[in-house]
This record gives sequence, C-alpha cells and structure tokens, in this order.
Amino acid sequence: MTNRKGIFRPKHAALAVAILAAVPVTVSAQQQETGVLEEIVVTAQFREEKLQTTPIAITAFTAENLEVRGINTVTDLDQFVPNTVIQPLGAGWGSTMAAFIRGVGLGDNILSFEPGVPIYVDDVYMGRPQGAIFDLLDLERVEVLRGPQGTLFGKNAVGGTVRLISKKPTGEGGGSFSITVGSFNRIDARGSTDVTLVDNKVFARFSFSSKKADGFFDVLDYECVNGPGTLGDGGPGFAGYPGIVLGTQVAPGKGCVVDTLQDENVQSGRAAFRFLISDNVEFNLIGDVTNQRQKGPGDKYTIIDGTNGLNAAWNAAFVANVFGNDPNDEPVAWDSRFVTKDLYSNYSRYDDPLTHRSVPNINDLNHWGVSGTLEWKLSDTMRLKSVTAYRRWWNNFGRDSDGSPLPNNSTYDEGTHRQATEEIQLTDTTGGLDWAVGAFYYDAYDTNRGFDFLYPTFIYQHDSFDRQDTKNWAIFAQGTYHMNDKLSLTLGGRYTDDKKDATVYRADFPEIGGAVVINNQFVPTKATNTDVTASVDYRWSDTLMTYIKYSTGFKGGGFSPRPADPVQTEPFKPEKLKTLEVGAKSELMDRRLRLNGALFYSRYTNQQTFAQQCDPGTGGPGQPACINWFREVNAGKARIIGLEGEILALPVDGLRIEGSFGYVDYKLTDNEGNVLLFEGNGCDGSRCYPTRTPKFNAALGLQYEFGTGHGSLTPRLDAQYQSKIYFNTNNTGPQDAYTLLNGRLTWQAPDKKWEVAAYGNNLADKGYFNGKLSLVGFFGREQGNPGAPRTWGLTFKRSFE
Repeated sequence: MTNRKGIFRPKHAALAVAILAAVPVTVSAQQQETGVLEEIVVTAQFREEKLQTTPIAITAFTAENLEVRGINTVTDLDQFVPNTVIQPLGAGWGSTMAAFIRGVGLGDNILSFEPGVPIYVDDVYMGRPQGAIFDLLDLERVEVLRGPQGTLFGKNAVGGTVRLISKKPTGEGGGSFSITVGSFNRIDARGSTDVTLVDNKVFARFSFSSKKADGFFDVLDYECVNGPGTLGDGGPGFAGYPGIVLGTQVAPGKGCVVDTLQDENVQSGRAAFRFLISDNVEFNLIGDVTNQRQKGPGDKYTIIDGTNGLNAAWNAAFVANVFGNDPNDEPVAWDSRFVTKDLYSNYSRYDDPLTHRSVPNINDLNHWGVSGTLEWKLSDTMRLKSVTAYRRWWNNFGRDSDGSPLPNNSTYDEGTHRQATEEIQLTDTTGGLDWAVGAFYYDAYDTNRGFDFLYPTFIYQHDSFDRQDTKNWAIFAQGTYHMNDKLSLTLGGRYTDDKKDATVYRADFPEIGGAVVINNQFVPTKATNTDVTASVDYRWSDTLMTYIKYSTGFKGGGFSPRPADPVQTEPFKPEKLKTLEVGAKSELMDRRLRLNGALFYSRYTNQQTFAQQCDPGTGGPGQPACINWFREVNAGKARIIGLEGEILALPVDGLRIEGSFGYVDYKLTDNEGNVLLFEGNGCDGSRCYPTRTPKFNAALGLQYEFGTGHGSLTPRLDAQYQSKIYFNTNNTGPQDAYTLLNGRLTWQAPDKKWEVAAYGNNLADKGYFNGKLSLVGFFGREQGNPGAPRTWGLTFKRSFE
C-alpha cells in the first residue's frame, strides 16, 4: 500500500504479538502497588453489578484507561474490543459512524435505516448513526455489550450496544485542563470542572473539548500536475450541451494543491446539574452541544477502468464531445489517468460545469441534546428511574464522487434529525429475585434533501427530498432469581411496536428540462416483535463464574434507499437474530490475572443487505441507458459462529499486560429467492462474508510504570491486528490484513497535578482503508477512505483539586 512515506509491509511476526486481548480497565495506584486487579462496576442489567459477575459479554473502559490509550472519540473504541469494528463511514455519508459487532451492524446513513449497534449517552438512545461520532467527553466509563440486547435497553439492539456514561457532579470541586499539539498543525484543548451551587443540594459539572487539525489528504489540480490543456480543448457538445474547457484552478507558481480533505474542526461542550431533592430523590439535568465545521473525508480512487462498457459508452458519446481532445490529440475520457500515484491525493473538482451547481467540500454538523433523569428510592430495595430526553442535529456535506474534474458523479446532502424519548424503569429485590420492568417510547422526524448525478444523460441526475416519521414503543421485564449463592437464573422479555411513515420525492434537474420522477410517494412500514433472553450462571468460586445465555434481537424495516423511480421505493422487512452464548469470567494468581471468554452461535433471518441492479431505460439520445437501483434486500438466512477472549495481567508491580482476541465465521445458509446481491453476484455461502467483519481481530497493550525521583514515567505500546475485511456483500475490493502500532510515553509529577505525554499513532506508517466502495464489475471503479498516516503529538495536562 503506497502512502506519503513510501511502502510499508509489516512482518508476519507482528501478528503473533497481537493475538491477545484486553479487558480495558484501569488499575488504581494502590491496586498497582499491591498487584490486585480492581473491581469494575457496570450497570448493563439496570442495577450496579461487578463486571466479573455479570453474565454478559461486556468490555468496560474507565476514564483513566481511555486517556492512557489516547482514545477520545467513539470510533477509536473498536481497537480494543473483540469482534468489533467502529469506524467513520467515509466520503458520501457525512458524519456517520459504521458500527459492527459479531458481523451485525449498519454501513449506511439513509434515514430509513436504524443502527444495528446503537449508541446510548447517559441512557439516551441515539436514533441514527449519522451524527453519532461523539467526542468521549468527561466520561466515567464506557460499556460495549456484544450480542443482542433485546430486553435490556430502550430500543431494539440486534448486534450489540455502546454505552457512554458521563461523570456526575459531586460538589467536591477540582477539574483538569489539557492541551495537545501535534502533526498536521493539530491543536486540541479539553477541560472540566466540578462546582457546588447550593451546599449539599445542587452541584454542577462543566466540560468542553476543541479539536483542530489540517487535512492529510490533498486535492490536486489535474492540469497543474499533468500540463496545460490536458483536460481538453472543448468539443462540439452533446445533446444541447456546449463544448467546455475546464482549465487549471491555480495561478502559475502557486503549487498544485488546491484543497484538502480529512481535516478536523470540532468543538463540544457539556453542562450537568445534579439536584439532591431529598435523601431518596435525585434529579440530573444534562445538556450537550457539538459544532463541526470541516471538510469531507479523504476519498481515494484506486481503479477507474475506461474500458468498462458503461464508461466506454459514456466517454465516447458524451465526454469526447463535450471536452474535446488533449494535447496529444486523444479524446478526453474518464479513465485511469485520474488515479493519482499516492494514497493521500485525488483530482476532485467541486463544481458542476454543466449545471453550474456548487458541490461544496464540507462536512458540517450541529448536534445538541438535553436530558433529565429522575431517580427515586421508593424503599430500601425499590428504585424508580425516568429518563426524558430531546435531541436534534443537522448535517450538510458535499462530495465529488468521481475523483476527477469531469462531471461524472457528485452528491450534496442536507440531513436533519429530531427525536424525543422516554424510558421508565422500576427495579427491586424481593427475596432472591432481582427484577426490573419498564417502558420505552421513541418519536423521531428525519429529512434528507439534496441532489446527485451519476453519468449525466446516461443514468440519472436527481434532486431529492425524503421525509420520515418514526414511532417506536416497547414494554419489557427481566428477572434474575438467585437459587442459592452459586446458581442464578435470568429470564426476560420485550414487546416492541415499530412504525415508519416515509415520503419520497425525486426530480430530474430542471436546468436540463427534467421532470418529477417520484412525486412524494408514501411508503409506510410497520412491525411488531417479541424478544426474549434466558441465561443461567454458576459461580464455582469467588474468582470463577460461567454462564450460558440465549437472546434475540431485531432491526426494523424501511424503504429501499436511493430510488430512481416509483418502483424502486419497494420496502424491505425487519431482520432478526437469535444467539446462544457460553461464557466464562475468571481471576487467577491471587487476582493478578483476569481471563474472560465467550463462544457464540447466531442465526440470522431476513438479513438486510445491499444489492444493486440496473433497470433497462429507453437508451435514446439524451436519455438514460438504464435506471440504476441501489437496493436493500432481505437476503435470507445465515449462521455466525464466533470466539472471544480477553486478558488483563499484573505479573509484577508496575507492569500491565492487556489483550483481546476475536474470531467470527459467517455463512449464508439460505439465499431465499436467489436474491442478486451487490453487482449482481449471487452469494453461495462459501465466498461471501459480512461487511466490515474481519475473521480475526486482536490487540495487545504493554505498559510499565516506574519512579524517577521526580515523579513517574510510563511507556506504553499498543498493537492492533485486523484480518482481511470486506466493505460490500460480494467481497470485492477488500482491505488486506494489517497491524497498527501506537505508542505513548507519560510523565506524571509526584503530586499528580502535572502530566506530560508524548504519543505516536500508526508508528509504522501503514497505509490502509477505513472503507471502500468497490463497483468494478458494474461501473469499473473503486474508491476508498484512507486511514490516517503516522501522526505524533504532545499533551500537557494540569489537574486541580
């Protein structure tokens, strides 16, 4: 893989280093000195429980562990969790997170989809993966739950759940401030403070984050790099379009970089207020806001095949006539001449010379929300909890999707979302029974407005405006009966009613005399579902617990994305997942070694997956040759088998070893109706693999703290390995296996008030892709979103009592 530093091929020995994995928790200073692992408390089952006695495959991060690893956004979490991939979705999808756990997730931002792995912030469900790339701001901990959580959380979580739990105000005062400087002119600042507003009654906590960095991806001017006139001399025109000469975008001597991609400019703030109304009643009011003003993600073309049938026809009939010949008297064509030679550049041009529409290079986001949580202690054991919340965001983003100055494919989108949620939980312990009952309500309104064109005059050029109302409600109950000190039985159930009403509009560009092709078509979808969970756990000793668990989950249906005519609004059905899991949690060597593991078997039905076809068009002069259809279909049945392992060890005082390992084996067992999947390939089960799901992923972290006489010095090295991964359902254009190395060296003053850390990410400067869109068989193109090259930085932190 080529990048700015050349070509790097890591030795296979790096894989051996990375085949272990972490229960990423932090050991306090006292526990490090005594060599005893700390107890981690989680609230995954409505009440506080020790991580090691919770019969769920769950990874917990404390705030200190997030900091020592340099994790500050949601998309960094996947490096340390088995069978989990959480990445930015990339160009063309705005500020959207793609989260997959055990082969289940969502890799799109269309409003008809709901996440397979939802994010919860302080028990508030985030209804869309778009707008969900959160800064990990002032957190107490993060919990990542793997597998269906159908009876545990507000919305139907089919693949797993990521929970962000913020620090509560305590009135104890204190806080911290840090600033980071680094490569690509990075400058970040973070801070928090805790104050008392009314003694013993009202406390507040305020926090903020600002992150700025230049883009590491260059947009080059084609004629500046390749010589004047290489974009043609302007031809006779085509079907009413005049001949066009694009020309250079830069003045002589000004360099060939005309823009950048993949910069960062995000500011976030949070205010939390805690009211102790009485000894038994507490109310927490939280507000947060995120403002993002940055350019689009890096968008690198790796293949443009001018001999592809569609490309050849469009080049011959349209491009050659509109843009004429180059200096060698060869017709201009959309082909491999627009593939740059390095990983971090392209030849994009953010305007449309045909309609003169602007396709701005932006990825802007405003996201804010407020929530109120009432906790009422009704008796010594009974608790009532109510979480009421409102959230809203808008996201505007443009993309030159063809990687060239030619008007082949561009998109511009304006997305909005607003939601109101309410969840009520009543929990109690009666004798040997811990039980919980509750109800959940979700009401959301989404819009997506914009335009896109793909091979103008051949396929389509559309204005679009989609709207959707979503209403979801559920009731649930779960109980754990402790039959004795060792054996416990858990049963739970949830009934969900899910309804979506969408309105879809498409019109050809009026600049070229287009007409309305989908006139506000109404597409309703509705589903009800009952989920169950059942588990048995047995505590063999104080340090060993095993469990067996059965759980189900589902993801609601919607209308097929990106329709180009009324027929293409055809809805898809909900998908369902059933999982049987066997797990063990243990602590050995006088609690110096923690080993956790799980083996699972899942059955998918009506799996939602991406497909593509081209419906025949009229093919006449100036008319589309076909009508492209990017579809979402229910592919049938599949089975998933997997293994997960986690380890945390303190072999000697000061030394920590953390690791994780995940394995997933997937097979499509019944492709009902022989559905044609992406690019018309029928998946036979022996070749195809779920998107964004490596067979293997692993991580290893090593850290050693030692005193210097002037405080402590802690070097740390993290290695993360990921096997081959695919980004579409017919497994073309994979990202091959790779290993990333990150390092950090931290000095802390004796009084722990000052801290300085030097870090380096992707130390080996490995070139890789976070995502790809491979359309080689159909469109003769492949493009991807490169991950960041090697970066470095220094962080200075001051803590206050």
